[in-house]
Amino acid sequence: MKFRGYQQEDYTNLTARIEAGARRLLFEGSVGYGKSLVIEALAHEYADRGEPVLVLSNRRAVVDQLRKRARGKDLITTSTVQGIVRRLDRIPVPALLLIDEAHMGGAAAQYRRVLGEFPDAVVVGFTGTPTPDLFDVLPEHVPGRTPAWLTERGFLAPLRYVCPSRPELNAVRIRKGEYDPTQLLDAMNARDICGDAIASYRRWCAGRPTLLFAIHVKHAQAVADEFRAAGIACEVLTGKDRQDETDRKIAWIRDGGLLITVDKVSAGFDLPDLHAIISLRPTKSPQLWVQQMGRVARVKAHGGPGLVIDHAGNTMRPGLGTLTMARDWRERAEDDPEKQTADGEILNLRQCSSCASIWEGAAPVCPTCGHDNGRDQRISKAEKIRLDEIEAAEIEAAQRAAKEAEARQRKSEEAQCVTLDDWLTLARKRGYKTAWAYKRHQIRQQQGRGRRKPTMGADGWPI
Repeated sequence: MKFRGYQQEDYTNLTARIEAGARRLLFEGSVGYGKSLVIEALAHEYADRGEPVLVLSNRRAVVDQLRKRARGKDLITTSTVQGIVRRLDRIPVPALLLIDEAHMGGAAAQYRRVLGEFPDAVVVGFTGTPTPDLFDVLPEHVPGRTPAWLTERGFLAPLRYVCPSRPELNAVRIRKGEYDPTQLLDAMNARDICGDAIASYRRWCAGRPTLLFAIHVKHAQAVADEFRAAGIACEVLTGKDRQDETDRKIAWIRDGGLLITVDKVSAGFDLPDLHAIISLRPTKSPQLWVQQMGRVARVKAHGGPGLVIDHAGNTMRPGLGTLTMARDWRERAEDDPEKQTADGEILNLRQCSSCASIWEGAAPVCPTCGHDNGRDQRISKAEKIRLDEIEAAEIEAAQRAAKEAEARQRKSEEAQCVTLDDWLTLARKRGYKTAWAYKRHQIRQQQGRGRRKPTMGADGWPI
């Protein structure tokens, strides 16, 4: 067990927080950080002092990895949270409770039960993609290294993003913060996104390890049928596969095959030589999207970049973006009108009009193909709202000025009318009835303005 330099620093920070009295801690380390090594070191440190340790996850594959790292230490119990709740009374009361992939909310009720059963244990949750509620359950935040930090120093592979097509999702209903799966499937089928993905696979991925994310199992099977009909061999991995089937399919993708899944390998699987991911799963969850991108960010043996082929529009969607974008997991970045366009795109990302590649920043030249896309003419949603308000105010002022000018013009025209013939002429010009002319002439006469005033002499008599 050997730490990298940054892992040793973060581990020292974590243990110092515990020694200072923190009881509920959230350790945030990027995908690809090496959190399992930190879990192993902390578990062994407690076990070597004779204190029982409980290590939990809600994924069997993750548990198997953690169990191997326990190396037979009797005081370290490693289990899925679903399995441990059935035997809480048969395990030693832990002094330390470690939760891997703590962002996985599917077992929230079981985790609450375990924490309630062992209220005196030090609890440390590990994740690279924390949900906002985790900061309430585990309030002592211990930040690790970000994806940008790890990528800049070569601990993660740089990613290249390309979005050849995207679905229209404006009409898709949102339920509990996520797209409705049924309507989402209809939206994906409406644009033949799968056909676009087949073309992308042939262009960029054929013969190389590729992972494709689908919406749900039924969608994964349908996508597999289309790929096979196009002459492309593939496998579908689901949560119902036995361990031997899972192992066979993971070996398939390692050998250069195409593996289609939902989210079974979005966390907890290590595929260092994965060439690309293809996303056919639109999402509003930054946690899910970052975990998916993280699968292809492992450092490759050849040292090249990982490829993210996004047919779901996730890369440009506010709140999602690229793996290395700065994030505050406590906030909903998609709600910030200063960081997105009125069309619902991330303002700090540009897409090449020639090759469909996406990059961070405002640089006009595509870093992939060298095409000059010119100055970015997009503005933020907030700026669009401000301009719309200014335009509305200007239009309102112009309309008001026009009405005032029209009123003055009408008043001037009427002031020039003296005789009944004058009024009749004005009535015909305006399209009024003749009765209006007679009435206006009568009113003027009654007001004394229907006759010209005589010229008076010096003696006060009319000339």
